[in-house]
Amino acid sequence: MIVCVPSRGLTVDSQMDDRFGRAAYFAFFDTDTNTARVEPNPHAGGSGGVGPMAVQFLVKNNVQILIAPRLGGNADEALKASGITVIMQNPDVTVQAAYNAWKANPENAL
Repeated sequence: MIVCVPSRGLTVDSQMDDRFGRAAYFAFFDTDTNTARVEPNPHAGGSGGVGPMAVQFLVKNNVQILIAPRLGGNADEALKASGITVIMQNPDVTVQAAYNAWKANPENAL
């Protein structure tokens, strides 16, 4: 399973980004292989409609769970249509801490 967390930086020790569509990076955690990678969000600097475009980027990366603090209305609708499960999370933690909180209790994040 692939779990995604928006990130402000290039490592899993970076602060979680409180924006979704305009997050600088996305961290992808693979629960099957216990690996993580962080990639730039190709839509972060877009002029509009970045939420749905970011959702398509997650779909292309086979994301099943998104841990995020908040979503715009268009992103929320696109996520519902994509089948990606959203876990709302307090953004005042690192990407790794957000993932660890979900992994420890998948039903409730921080």
